[in-house]
Amino acid sequence: MALSAITRAAVLGAGAMGSQIAGLLADRGIPCDLLDLKSADEPSRLAESAIERLRTLRPPPVADAAALDLIAPGNFDDDMGRLADADWVIEAVSEDLAVKQAVWARAARFARPHAIISTNTSGIPVSSIAEALPPGLRPRFLGAHFCNPPRYLPLLELIETPDTDPEAAEVVSDTAANVLERGVVRARDVPNFIANTIGVYALMSIVRAADELGLGPAEVDAVTGPAMGRPVSATFRTLDVVGIDVFVAVADNSRRAASSERERETLTVPSYMREMAARGWNGQKAGRGFYQRVETERAREILALDPATLEYGPRSSLEAPSLERARHADDPRGKVADLAGSDDAAGRLAWRALSQMMAYAAEKMDRVADDIISIDRAMRWGYAWELGPFETWDAIGLAGSLQRMEADGLSAPGWVSDLAESRGSFYRAGPRGKLQATASGSWISVPAPTIPE
Repeated sequence: MALSAITRAAVLGAGAMGSQIAGLLADRGIPCDLLDLKSADEPSRLAESAIERLRTLRPPPVADAAALDLIAPGNFDDDMGRLADADWVIEAVSEDLAVKQAVWARAARFARPHAIISTNTSGIPVSSIAEALPPGLRPRFLGAHFCNPPRYLPLLELIETPDTDPEAAEVVSDTAANVLERGVVRARDVPNFIANTIGVYALMSIVRAADELGLGPAEVDAVTGPAMGRPVSATFRTLDVVGIDVFVAVADNSRRAASSERERETLTVPSYMREMAARGWNGQKAGRGFYQRVETERAREILALDPATLEYGPRSSLEAPSLERARHADDPRGKVADLAGSDDAAGRLAWRALSQMMAYAAEKMDRVADDIISIDRAMRWGYAWELGPFETWDAIGLAGSLQRMEADGLSAPGWVSDLAESRGSFYRAGPRGKLQATASGSWISVPAPTIPE
């Protein structure tokens, strides 16, 4: 493996993610070709239009708009030859295995010797995409999953296949950390990797809890946003930003990969969400989803959907003492512990959502990652949570919360129970730095992060 640095890149696919990845590279001084399908009228119109959208997108995808001049538009038919100049070729076409394999079958002929090639898939196993490549190229192929929007969510999940040359992974990791300022996390090659495995389940747990507790979108978002250490988009606003149709497809994919009936039940999308997608109420891009912005005689107003009737009306507010305290709290550990331990409407929702998420993260730990810090960092860097699942569990208190979960009929893996019996926690101070618990009952060092924490 001769390549030691990335000096030029190429991105295949000029959609929302591909164009913003190209923008991130350019913003860090890496010239980049951006290629997409050929248009009949103007051959590279799709890529050219994507670059122009980056100039007006809000929030801005680059720190300096002048950097976008480093992106050269092109198309798959006329400009694949440019891949011979790229040190790193990144594929970011639609989340469809057949489409990705078809693009790589074409691109593989042009990638230069020793170049690194990667896919930005958010959930398709990387090994299955690699099947489209000649065996000689597979050691240079890996998954490098950026999160949307890449400028503001610093996670990069690095996924190796059994054929990936470790040196290729190290070059991408070093470039991502030191040039692109990414928080690099090693994930296992399973559907949805770390962030989307945990994130989709966490969102669906909240949706199901909302239905069971009879809470509307605005009431839920008041609890599951900053009050619970999550972004201001909270839950239902996040679903509107993602797109209801997109989220339904992602949840369905997660459900197909589920290993237990309880997991499949949680990941089953409610009928009203499917009806929303069928009606085209797909969120922000459609002008209506769980929320709808309307013009009235007095001002612009935001209405909320009633899932039971599929009618829009004024947003309901949720008043609870724990929610009021959380709004004024600065310490993320203290506020999440207080919220989850409170016996009011906000506390009950928070506990239901957090307990489900924590148990699931523990169950999936060995499947998606090598250690618990990888899961915690993936959720903080990729979903903008203030605390990851195991950090949240430590904040709430392991032994007491496990007893409460068991009373709710929610079980945790044996290694978590063993840790609770010893009055332990997932993290502790060691003689040479922070330590993390393992599923085997031992303690190992927490590796230094690739970005400041």
